[in-house]
Amino acid sequence: MTALRKTLALETPAAAVTRAPAKVYAFPSKAAAAPETAGSTAKNIALFLAAPFIGLAYIVAFPVVGLAVLAVLTVRAAAKFSAIRTIAAVCKHAAMVVAAPLIGLAYVVFFPVVCLGLLAWTGSRALAGTKLR
Repeated sequence: MTALRKTLALETPAAAVTRAPAKVYAFPSKAAAAPETAGSTAKNIALFLAAPFIGLAYIVAFPVVGLAVLAVLTVRAAAKFSAIRTIAAVCKHAAMVVAAPLIGLAYVVFFPVVCLGLLAWTGSRALAGTKLR
């Protein structure tokens, strides 16, 4: 009981305390539901035709997911040894040294394309008269 209810229970006589009636929720029955539309029928047919391919995707992905879980568990177990953590840190720094020029080259190549796209988008919004944020 909260402090307010305790106070009210002590100050008011037992006959004056009333409880609110419980809320009753009514759910529509299946018979009262709207009949299926053509869109839901087409959706069901599409799902029926796609189901074998979805199952095939699960079957193909299962070994890959299993190997990924195995790799994560192996890395977590290996991370308990300080020598392996040191080797991992050295490999990480070496990979970053090798990747830095390639990332810089990607920025140099794609930055003008991205800027031209943004300029065209902003210009088209200005010509259309829509408000820029």
